[in-house]
Amino acid sequence: MLVLGERRRRARRVRAIGYALIMLGWWASLYVGYSGSMDPQLRGFLLFLHLASLTVGLGAAVAVEYSGALWAIGRGTLSSLLQTEERLAVPAWVGYAALLVTGAMLSPDPRSPATALKLAAVLVVGLNAIAVQRLTTELSRLPEDLSFARAPWRVRVWSLGSGILSQLAWWTAALVGALNTAGRGT
Repeated sequence: MLVLGERRRRARRVRAIGYALIMLGWWASLYVGYSGSMDPQLRGFLLFLHLASLTVGLGAAVAVEYSGALWAIGRGTLSSLLQTEERLAVPAWVGYAALLVTGAMLSPDPRSPATALKLAAVLVVGLNAIAVQRLTTELSRLPEDLSFARAPWRVRVWSLGSGILSQLAWWTAALVGALNTAGRGT
């Protein structure tokens, strides 16, 4: 029991560090984005990198949440969901981090309500991704062949809520970014 308690305390510390790193990265992105000006000749290249990062990060999130949706409707397994999450965690984080860097370098408009909405959605994506680490730990403790319908009620609600929040935040950031870019004429 002591070992399990120590593992949980360690996991809480790791998540706390994760939350702090997300906030630090987000604030650093805001600082860089709002304090500097971008070389207009680099805009096209930076926009390409930003879109590539979006493709990697959002693509990984969609794949993981699709695997979760399959488990929820009885067409996939918990084991498959956990394997998908394990395989795609790195691409999701690389895409997210690259979005923060490239987004800052694109010099967002600090006066735009749309930009504020996008930045809030990006923050939610990161914070939710850290929170999902605890959910993944809970799911990995369940029998691999457990159906969604037989999973504990709390785990089902948590799984659905995290997946829906993730997709809402990712797609909000993507759509607002696309509209902002279209509005700039670039």
